[in-house]
Amino acid sequence: MDSEVHSSRRAVVFSYSQTGQLDRTIQAFVEPLLAADWQVRHVRVEPARPYLFPWPVRRFFGVFPECVDSTAAIDLATPESELRSDPDELVILAYLVWFLAPSLPARTLLNVHPRIFTHRDVLSLIACRNMWYSAAVEVNQRLGDVGARHLGAIVANDTRHMFVSIVTTLRWLLKGKRDGKLGRARVDQEELSRIRDCGAAWVAGSRDIQGARVIYPVAAADLIVARSFRRWGGLIRAASRRSPALRAATLTAFVGWLAFSILLMPLARLVALPFRRYIDAATDRTLAGVIGDRRTESEQTVEIGAAAPNLALRGSDGAEIRVVDFSRDTFLLLFGRESERTWLDAVGYVNMMSTTRVSGIPVWRGEERDGHQLCDPSGDVIAGYGLCDGAAVLVRPGGVLSAILPGADPYQELIRAVAARTT
Repeated sequence: MDSEVHSSRRAVVFSYSQTGQLDRTIQAFVEPLLAADWQVRHVRVEPARPYLFPWPVRRFFGVFPECVDSTAAIDLATPESELRSDPDELVILAYLVWFLAPSLPARTLLNVHPRIFTHRDVLSLIACRNMWYSAAVEVNQRLGDVGARHLGAIVANDTRHMFVSIVTTLRWLLKGKRDGKLGRARVDQEELSRIRDCGAAWVAGSRDIQGARVIYPVAAADLIVARSFRRWGGLIRAASRRSPALRAATLTAFVGWLAFSILLMPLARLVALPFRRYIDAATDRTLAGVIGDRRTESEQTVEIGAAAPNLALRGSDGAEIRVVDFSRDTFLLLFGRESERTWLDAVGYVNMMSTTRVSGIPVWRGEERDGHQLCDPSGDVIAGYGLCDGAAVLVRPGGVLSAILPGADPYQELIRAVAARTT
């Protein structure tokens, strides 16, 4: 993603935020722009018939067929005169993801008011759970169709395990209960800080803004399931033309299929493991143009074969622990909290398939810590080891830097790195 392609200091934001979470994401991104004296105009895209929150269950599933219809549109309450953009404005399309597709207010802008985007520089800003990939691909394609120059997507999402976020998000959307035993449904402050950093980098004219993190197992599931969603949506719309009763029966069948599919996802991930390299490559091809260049800064931060930086982390008791102490007798893999689940899965796979033991240590910037995570309040470890944008660093016994793993294919990267250092 290249912010230098747009040199104007004016921007217009089009958004619909049902819960306020997208508004907070927008605020985080535009704060650095406003501080740099940008002129930012915010247009709230409001449906003529409001979507209640929390969602009534019937209406939540009732909008599904239209959500996945690429030609769908709704009536808007926003005055027509506000739905415009000037040639020198950066257009920021901020949207939610509904059923793996852009929300209906955002889709209406793309379908009914394409002139907003035609011959404009457009930046996408997304706030959602963690399955945003299909929606981003669809928006990217649609913007290209109307003659926009899409500069990429900046995404704020719930960074916890996919199945945890499914439960917490549904609890919030359908019952209005944001907090519970599995934690709070949210885009957390750390994620908002990252979005704020993206805004600051945009103002500075950075040529390499990494605004979207790709979690490959989630992305692959998203892209595959979205195809099924579109087929189900077409089936339900066809049933609707026959009779309300047939629509209700088909929609009920979809809900049952969806619940069954969620339960089968762990098994599907296990079956897909031998094909991860090919699936990840296909995912990269599909997301090309959406997320920009995925180069990692770690290549410029650490030197292979050198002694690991003697930096300290803080454990759950607040005591300092030197990174090199972890790698005296075993391989150590360091990675950021945002990519914790992916790298821990890869570590588990390598430990299961190899006699070489690898310990995975998630590191994050903050004072609070969660279980086995170690914190890096100063940011020295994250910066010193280059733990950014999903990258990881492998340290071999003795505290020597062994490999830099960019995170494009975590399983294969870790397998090859360990094998190369043990043969």
